[in-house]
Amino acid sequence: MDATEDLIVESLSKHAVDAPSDEHLLSTVHHHLRRRRTGRTIGAAVLACAAVATAITASHSLTGELRTDPQVARPGTPESGWHWESYKTAQVQVPDSWTQYISGPAPCTTFGNAALPTIGRFNDWLGKSSYTCEDAVLPLGRRAPYLWFNDVQAPGTKQYDAGWTEETRLVGGTKISVLTQDDALRRRILDSARPITGTDYYGCSPTDLGPRGTGLNAKDTITSANICEYWHGSLVSGSRLAAKPAGAFAQRVNASPEGPQPARFEGCRQPDQRTYVVTLHGREKSYPVWLIADYCTVDHSFPTDDGTTQRRADAITLDLIRQGVHHPNQPSDLFDPAGPLTPSPR
Repeated sequence: MDATEDLIVESLSKHAVDAPSDEHLLSTVHHHLRRRRTGRTIGAAVLACAAVATAITASHSLTGELRTDPQVARPGTPESGWHWESYKTAQVQVPDSWTQYISGPAPCTTFGNAALPTIGRFNDWLGKSSYTCEDAVLPLGRRAPYLWFNDVQAPGTKQYDAGWTEETRLVGGTKISVLTQDDALRRRILDSARPITGTDYYGCSPTDLGPRGTGLNAKDTITSANICEYWHGSLVSGSRLAAKPAGAFAQRVNASPEGPQPARFEGCRQPDQRTYVVTLHGREKSYPVWLIADYCTVDHSFPTDDGTTQRRADAITLDLIRQGVHHPNQPSDLFDPAGPLTPSPR
């Protein structure tokens, strides 16, 4: 089996094991919600306890010059060995070896591998007044380069020990912070940053424009797809999907039962609910499909819309696109910690 088939089999097994019986469905959901709240409380406590006070004093110099962002309708192909990352209104290139994603505040990589370069997003469903990282910089033994979107840093440069430097720029209204020990690498990353004035490299607009299109042609051969992920209409990330998983996604959407958005469990909350716009590229034309990752539906389906037909996809269909940058990256689910944490100045 290839990687796509392995993913479908793994997803089938996982969801088959997790599926509750009909008579215990509602109680299972309530129990699951209680467990998530408990898990988030524990996770927040772990994060707070894991913060190690550092004696390093950062020298902070604000950039006084105004910087004019280049106006580009859509950026070109990234340099060899690099790829584009997008968030809200900004896009930037990073090395292909940077593949660890964190949803949370810099520089904490509590739920990741601190030895790997990180791409972080301080997503808006994580309240900045109640969720923070108390380290200005991680200790040398746990420190690795990173690119971080939307962190609390003010634009400017901070110097740390052992030659490490963090620089933050405002690009298209979105903050981008880069920490490296290599000045040339840091400048190369930051100099590649562009505002999203039309669409990003993956065809994603900064805001979700809503379902449109002429329907998905089941007979067309899908050659690839672009994925745009949104939260409350704001761009979280973009990526490209190869032919195999893109074709599998199209087949599963086409095979999904038609119907309007399903009912939701009363009182169920999902502050980090995302919408995925998957533009399937066929030999004849392209087909945008909207999918809402709503875990509060009573039938455990995920509503889709291709501009003409609404369907109810299953969790396996969603799993096909929630890979890489779109995978749920801890601590992205820690959106309601037990109590406010007092942010330390970074």
